Amino acid sequence: MVELNKRLRELRKAHQLTQQDVASFLGITESAYGFYEQGRNEPSLRKLKQLAEIYHVSIAYLAGETDRINEQTQRYYFKDLDKEEQEFLEEQLKLFRKIRKNRRCSDLNENKFI
Repeated sequence: MVELNKRLRELRKAHQLTQQDVASFLGITESAYGFYEQGRNEPSLRKLKQLAEIYHVSIAYLAGETDRINEQTQRYYFKDLDKEEQEFLEEQLKLFRKIRKNRRCSDLNENKFI
């Protein structure tokens, strides 16, 4: 779950929550939650389910197994953007994904001959 700590921090900040807010919802201490964001500890499956519920994302998204967030969460991130800004971000994301895919293919090809 390499991505988990990063995703937890990004989602918490995007939802304008403090570590204490999230910790209270989970029924744990602020420092215990802070360890999740630092990557020093990983939440149990039960806590992962609660975190997914808080942020309206899947456990797979939290764990970094997918980059797709659900439609409700997308609307949250895009709520203050006008149509032109949304289209711009969508195009930038498509470009980023294409570059990342090409980079992965290039990395695979380079390692193939080692």
